[in-house]
Parts: sequence; C-alpha cells; structure tokens
Amino acid sequence: MSTASLMEHEDIFDILRKLASVPTVTGYEQNARETIKELLSGYVDDFWTTSWDNSVAVINPAGKKRLLFAAHVDQIGFIVTSIDESGYLKFSPIGGWDARVAYGSKVTVITSKGSIRGVIGTIPPHLMKEKEKKIDFKELVIDIGVDSKKEAEEAGVRVGDYIALHSEPELIGKHRVIGSGMDDKAGLASIIYAARMLATRKNELGDISVYFVATVQEEIGLRGASMIGYELKPDVAVIVDVTHAKSPETKEIAFVELGKGPVISIGPIYHREITESLIEIAEKHGIMYQREADPRGAGTDAWAIQIARGGVKTGLVSVPNRYMHSGVEMVDLRDMFNLARLLVEYSVSMKI
Repeated sequence: MSTASLMEHEDIFDILRKLASVPTVTGYEQNARETIKELLSGYVDDFWTTSWDNSVAVINPAGKKRLLFAAHVDQIGFIVTSIDESGYLKFSPIGGWDARVAYGSKVTVITSKGSIRGVIGTIPPHLMKEKEKKIDFKELVIDIGVDSKKEAEEAGVRVGDYIALHSEPELIGKHRVIGSGMDDKAGLASIIYAARMLATRKNELGDISVYFVATVQEEIGLRGASMIGYELKPDVAVIVDVTHAKSPETKEIAFVELGKGPVISIGPIYHREITESLIEIAEKHGIMYQREADPRGAGTDAWAIQIARGGVKTGLVSVPNRYMHSGVEMVDLRDMFNLARLLVEYSVSMKI
C-alpha cells in the first residue's frame, strides 16, 4: 500500500488491526471486551458489557429515541474434542466451515495457561488413495509440536479449549486488507470509527441516543442480537455485517465489488423507510454505495433484531468481503470508511 493510501485510512486500519489481533471464537468473545472499551474510550458517554458479553456503548444517552448500530464480534473457529495418545488434537468446527479451507491453516489454541500455536494437518494428498482425497473434519488433526497426550496436557490443553485461525491482518495492494475474522471485525471497526466521528457532532443528535453494540454468538444463531434487541428496545436498528464480494468462483452468485462502497440490502425484512433513508443520505453526501437484493434476509443479526419485542425498524449495511470464512478474507478500507461516514450522516439526519 502506498503511504498516501495508508495515511488516508490509517485510523480505521489501526482499529481493524487491534480487533483482529484478539481471537474471539464464538463462545469466547469476552476476550475482546477491554480492546473494544479502549478503542471507544473518550468518544462515548457510557460503556458496559451485558451478562453474555455483548459490548454496549452510547452517545447522547439522554435522548428519548434510540438508534442502534450493531456488528458481531465473534468469528468462526473450532473447539478441542479429544487428545490422542500421540498428542494430536481432534476438534470440531464452530460456525460455517469448509474442511478444505481449514486444512494446512495455522491456529491458536486458547488454553488456561495461555495461547499455543498449532497447525491443522492430515495425510498428505500424494499419500492418499484417490477416493480418500475428499477432506473431512473427521480426518483432520491439530499438531501442536508435542509427542504425547501427557505433553499436550502439561502445555495446558484440555477438551473444550477454543481454537482460532492464526492470521494477522495484512495490507495488500493499495487499499485492501487480508486476514481471518474480517467477518465481522471489518463491520465492527466501521461502527467504532463511526462512533469516533459522531462524537465530534454530538450536538447535532437532538433527541436521538445512538447505541453501538458488538454482539456475540452471531455465527451460531444470532443469539447476542436476540438478547440486545430485547434489552435495549431500539426504535431503529442498522446492522453492519459483511457480504460476499465478487470473485472468479462467486461471479454467478455475488454481484458487489470491493472498493465500490458499502452495500445496502433491500428485501422483505429490511424496513423500506430505513433502506430508502440510507440510500437518500448516501446520494446526498456523495458516499459511494452498492445495492444488494436479499429476498430471504437470513444469516445476519438483522433477522433477530427485526422481530425483537414488538418489532424494530431494521436495515442492513455490509462491507464487501472476498473469500469469506477463510484465513485470507479480503476487505477494502475505502468501503469501511464510507460505511462509517454513512452511519454518521444517517445519525444526524434521521427523524424517528
């Protein structure tokens, strides 16, 4: 990345880098609480975590109407299911995985004694029979560099320990970042950056309280969003997630592109009033954006928030993400920056 390109989005990249450096496999999101709090410190009026580790911040808490921006902090990963006599770890996936993507990946095993590096391995393809070459999680193991179950246990490994991909975010090209967990730390970094920008325009919010939430357990059923929708009782919610960006293997099913702006979803579960307002504000302020038709609406926190209590007017804005649910998810800093701008302008323009 050129110096000019990096400087233009240095703050948002720094937020993303700090979030991505903390493994937050679904079920182990508490690992990120202090990082999120630190990133928002000095920009919000209050911050707290709920009983299930949703992280909540608010600007202008005295407002009578509540606007919610939410992005999930959890990422797909694995959990240790057994340790064999040679010290290899058997494991099961948490969230949506393809075993072909997992094979050969570096991982971090999170133990009570600290983090341990490992690698996911199996029988090398050239030693397999042709019919065995289809990779399945049952054939995969994690090698942590020990020779016995006793050594693995002495290192701190126990059944039930969480495992995350080990992939630090890395700049690639002029504007893009690759790494694991961009789903949805790219979205979370965007709303944190929006909170920082909105802090300087707090006087424009009037009677609107703006809540910024890092939700948990999205990857296994939108559970954190279900809790927060019930607890906060927002009047309006805009969920921020990632969506599939066009690539050679997805060109028939993915139609949005990296670097062309955040993606506003249009479909039955997204309140038309919210969707139209987001589009109108983007066009008014010259914010590049893309549209995506979503006839079902399943798979993001918007699904859970929309039906909270008596129903919440909900919209969805996403960061295009190439190679989702892999160790090399790719996002564009320009899309994240423009998404943050859109949230800020929406906050100061909306009337509930």
